[in-house]
Amino acid sequence: MYGTPVKTLIESHGAAGFYHKVVELLNEKKLTPDDFSYRELADACGVLSQLRSLQESSRSLDLALESPGALTHLLQESNPGVSSHLFQVVTGELIGRKVIEGYADDSGFIGDNLVTVIPSNLRNTRIAGFRALAGPTEVAEGHNYEESTFEEKFVTSQESKQGRILSINEELIAFDQTGEINRRAMALGYYLRQERERTIVRAVTDADAAVGKFVYRPSGTGQALYAGDGSNRNFVGVTNTTSSDFSDAVPLVDWTDVEEILSYRATEVKDDRIDGDQRPIIVPAKQLLVPEALRGTARSIVNSTEVNVTTADGETRHANPVHNMLEVLSSPFIDEQGGSAKQDWYLGDFKRQFIWTEIWPVQTFLQRSESSSAFERDVVLRVKARYYGGMSAVDTAFVTKVDGAN
Repeated sequence: MYGTPVKTLIESHGAAGFYHKVVELLNEKKLTPDDFSYRELADACGVLSQLRSLQESSRSLDLALESPGALTHLLQESNPGVSSHLFQVVTGELIGRKVIEGYADDSGFIGDNLVTVIPSNLRNTRIAGFRALAGPTEVAEGHNYEESTFEEKFVTSQESKQGRILSINEELIAFDQTGEINRRAMALGYYLRQERERTIVRAVTDADAAVGKFVYRPSGTGQALYAGDGSNRNFVGVTNTTSSDFSDAVPLVDWTDVEEILSYRATEVKDDRIDGDQRPIIVPAKQLLVPEALRGTARSIVNSTEVNVTTADGETRHANPVHNMLEVLSSPFIDEQGGSAKQDWYLGDFKRQFIWTEIWPVQTFLQRSESSSAFERDVVLRVKARYYGGMSAVDTAFVTKVDGAN
């Protein structure tokens, strides 16, 4: 830390003061976890030659993570074993931050572009909504206004807990492999984020409906989001028996294919009012979601400034009607589904239809209890990373799935 030996800083600040100073400098970004050596820290705390005995102090460490006041008490100089505790607490802080850094690396991820994140304190919650009200009616002079009726509707959310544990062996510290420890911590965070990404993409494409894992749960009962018969007014394909004009596959080839689906959304997607005739709803498409196999085609369609139009009089060039109209998103988690999924594509406003209910954002914990791993595998520290959340579709009208099979 700024060229000053860690041991000197511990002696000058005291254990509690040193810990709080480290956190302060990390929060102010004057230091990063990469500026520390775990071996130097262990040596300064006087525990380098006693690494195998560190787990004996883990019960006292429980107090540090149960209440803010207990942490200060634990790190008082008069407390026996303070150096061991300081080493665990500071190391846990540094490794935890590397886990979060890995989790925050969203390069190539599209999940947050597909959902609205809703913080929640409860799991399996009831998400209420209302059917569309009837429009206004003409009111003659001196006459009463007509009452609009509405019917309650709701969907239920479903969340799960995901997590992993990172074990730090004493050799990694004894041989000063700080970079390797940080690399593993970042990998733990990254793969935790990747699991969340996969969960979102598979939910948006309703990939697991066939095995009873539903993202759309109206009135608490799961059902396929993109009903093959087109009854949910969000599917174009050969099995669509609801909309006869849109019962063919539409491979994504050029701008006319996008226009055809926009026509479907303009004429077949209607509100769900129960008081009066259902009418088309204005739901502008904002995103085009495709597998990686169609990424180049999709980007070419959206980014091209001109298109060729062939008529009886020959070929002419016009401005591209869908130029920059849509954001193109792609994911290998669609391709991995195989079969026709590698040709299907999705058009709509995903954030209006899908929510991610977040009970716990990503969290990291230092091991707080004794474990046989300390004896069996010379594990010095274990860090747990987890999140608790889940996907839900709150409606069906905002995203359309297109059967792109040739």
